[in-house]
Amino acid sequence: MKKFIISILILLTSASMFSIDINLNHLEFLRDTFKIGNKKVIGYWIYADKYGNKYIHKEAPGEGVICVDDVARVAIFYTDLYKLDKKEFYYVRAKEALEFILAMQDYDGDFYNFIFKDGTINKLGITSKKSASWWAARAFWAISNAINVFPDKKLNDYLIKSAKKVKAILINNLDSNYLLNKSTDVTSVFLLGLAKYYYYSKNKKDLSYINLLSNAIIKYQVNDGPYSGVYNEGNKNQFLWHSWGSRQGEALIEAYKITKNEEYLRSVEKYVRFYDLLLSIGPVYEIRNYIKKYPYLSYGLEAIISTLSKLYSITQKDIYAIKAYLFASFYSGNNHLNFPMLGKNGEGYDGMHSVYINQNAGAESTVSALLALTRLKKLPSKFEKYYYAKTIGGSKAQLLEAEKMDTGIYYFELENRGNIQIKTNEKIALKTFIDFSGEYYIYLIGDIPYSKIKIYSGKNKVTTYKKFIPITLESGKLTISITPENNEFLYLDQILLIPKKYNYIIKVGNKYFSVSDDEIKNIEYKETKVEIKNIINIKPDMETLDDYKIVNLNQYFNNDGITTFSKRKEGNFDNPDGVFGAKYPAEEIQKYLKNNILMYDNIPFKIKLEGNDNLVCSGQKIEFNNIEGKKLYILGSSEHGNYSEKFFIEYSDGNIEEKILNFSDWCQNPIYNEDIAIDTIYRYNGIGIKENLNPKIYLNSFNLNGKKIKNIYLPKKPTMHIFAITIR
Repeated sequence: MKKFIISILILLTSASMFSIDINLNHLEFLRDTFKIGNKKVIGYWIYADKYGNKYIHKEAPGEGVICVDDVARVAIFYTDLYKLDKKEFYYVRAKEALEFILAMQDYDGDFYNFIFKDGTINKLGITSKKSASWWAARAFWAISNAINVFPDKKLNDYLIKSAKKVKAILINNLDSNYLLNKSTDVTSVFLLGLAKYYYYSKNKKDLSYINLLSNAIIKYQVNDGPYSGVYNEGNKNQFLWHSWGSRQGEALIEAYKITKNEEYLRSVEKYVRFYDLLLSIGPVYEIRNYIKKYPYLSYGLEAIISTLSKLYSITQKDIYAIKAYLFASFYSGNNHLNFPMLGKNGEGYDGMHSVYINQNAGAESTVSALLALTRLKKLPSKFEKYYYAKTIGGSKAQLLEAEKMDTGIYYFELENRGNIQIKTNEKIALKTFIDFSGEYYIYLIGDIPYSKIKIYSGKNKVTTYKKFIPITLESGKLTISITPENNEFLYLDQILLIPKKYNYIIKVGNKYFSVSDDEIKNIEYKETKVEIKNIINIKPDMETLDDYKIVNLNQYFNNDGITTFSKRKEGNFDNPDGVFGAKYPAEEIQKYLKNNILMYDNIPFKIKLEGNDNLVCSGQKIEFNNIEGKKLYILGSSEHGNYSEKFFIEYSDGNIEEKILNFSDWCQNPIYNEDIAIDTIYRYNGIGIKENLNPKIYLNSFNLNGKKIKNIYLPKKPTMHIFAITIR
C-alpha cells in the first residue's frame, strides 16, 4: 500500500501542466484509524503540533480528535480531484472521508461534529452537538458534491438518502429571512451544498430555496463606505465579517450557474473588489468593531482563492485568475514575513502573525491549503507564474494603530475593548510619517461621537465631522486632529488609509507588472536599492567578575517582559501587536538573584527587573572591542513557539563563525536540551491575572576559538529574547 501511495503522489504533480506541488504527505500523516463505538473509521487529526523538526498528533481538549468539519473538507478535496482526474487513490480517500461523515449523522438527519479518542461521540460540546450548524451544512456540501460521482451504487444511494435528511433539517432551521443561524456565512455553506444537490434532484423546490438563500445573502451586502461589497455576517445593526468561512461570493457563483440570475454575478463582482483591501493589509482574521489582522488563516485564504477562481471560470476575466494567484502567493512566501505558509511536505501552517508563523499544521489548515491549490489547478497554466510573484510597491491600503502614533502633549487613557484604544473626551492629535502620495480615503475606526476632525497632509487640509474622509495625501507628516464637540468620550482604535484606486507593483522573475482593479500591464520599473543595516549597533560596557566578562545590555533592552505584582497589568513579553501582554513575575526571578546577579553553575549573569529588561532579537550588532574568550553564554527564551536561528561571531582577524541559538518556548519544557537557568511557577497575563504556567529562561553555551571577539550579530527573529550575555 505504501508503494501505491508514493506512485500516486508522483503522478499528482506530473500528470498535468500544473506544476505547483500538491504534496499529500502531511495530509497522509494526519490520516488515521479511529473508532465510533465498535466501528472503525478513517479520519484526520484535528491538530498536529510541531516539536523541533517533528509533528505530533494532538487532540482538541474537551472537543475530540477528529471532526466532521475537517473530514468534510477532505471529502470535498478528494472528490474534486477525482472529478479532474479519475484516479483510484482519490476515490478511495474520498470514500473513506464520506463514510466517516455518514457515521456521524443521527437518525433525524442532523450531525454531531467530534469524536473523542475512546471512540465516543461528543454529543454535548458547543462545537459538536446537533445544532443544524456549520458541521451539518458542511457535511451536506461534501455529500451532495459526491452524488453521482463515484462508481459505487451502494455508496451513492447512501449519499442521496443522507443528503435528503440533512437538507430537510437545514431548511427547517432557516429563520424568517431565510438565513441559517441568522448568519450569511453558514447560510452560504448550505447554499453551496444545495446547488450541488440540485444537479441531482432538478427539483423546483430546491431551485426555489437556492433563490431564497441567494437573495437573503445579497440583502446583507454593504453598499458603500470602507467595506463596500462585503456581506455582513451578523445582522443589519452590527457589522461582522471574517475571512474564515466567508463563502458568500463562492456560493452565489454556484447559484448563478444554475439560475443565470445576473444580480448574483454583479453582487460577487462587487464583493471581490473588497479583496483589494485584503491584498494590501493581508487576509485579515475578521472585521467587527475594529480590524483584527491576525492570524492569517489558510481557511480564509482558500475561501478567497476559491471565489476568485470560480469567478474567472464564469467571466473569463484574467484579473480574477491573477488575483487568485496573488492571494495564493502567500503560500509561496509573498507576505510580510517572506516565509511560505505551506511546508515542504504539504503542511498547511495554522496561522501567520505579525512576527512569526504558527507552524503547527492540523487538518483544517492543511486541507484548506491543498484545496486552494486544487482550485488553481483548474485555471489556465499561463497564470501559474503569479504564484511566485513578489509584491514590491504600488498604491495600497495602510492600517495604523492609533495608540502607536505620536500623540505629543495630548492627554488620553488606554482602554481595552477587545483591542487597545485611545480614550479621551478632550482634543487629541495623532501624527505619523507616510512615504506615499495620492488620492485616498481616511477611515477612523472606533466609537467616535460628534467631533470636529482636521487632517493635514503637506499643503492639503480637510475639516469634517465624518469618519470616512476623502483627501489627497502627500509624502511626509500626516496629522489627524479630533475634538469631541459635547465633551463625550471618544474611543479611537485604528486609522485605515484606502486608495481611491488600488494598484500593485509585482515582480515575477525578472519582469515587473502593474495590477489594478481591472487590468494587468507589463511595465518598466526600477527597484529602489535597499541598504540592509542593523537596526542598532550595541556598544555595551563590560563588568569583570573573576574570570568572566558580564555584558551590560541595560541601556539597549527594548522589551519589558518582567513585572512586579504592583505593576502586573503593565509589561508585554509575548504580544508584539499590542501594548500589553503576558510577562514573567519579578518576585519569582528575584529569588534567583543577589544584587541583580544570577549565579548559574558558577556563571554570573546581570539581570534587570525594572523597565525594559530583555532584548528582542532583530539583527543587532554587539561590539565587543576585541575581548578574548573561551566560552560564550546567552540567557533567553522564545515566545509563540520554539525557535532555532543562526547568529554570527566575528573575530578580530576577520574570521566569521556561524552558530545556532536555540530557545524553547518560555512556557514549555526545553526541546533543544538547553539548561533551565530560571524556572518560575506562574506568569501574569495581559490584564495582570496569575496563570499557573511555568515560564522559564534558558541557557545556551558556545565554545569560542580563543581569538579576540570583535562583533556578534544576533538573529533577526523577534520571537527570540535575550536577557543576559556573559563571556568567560
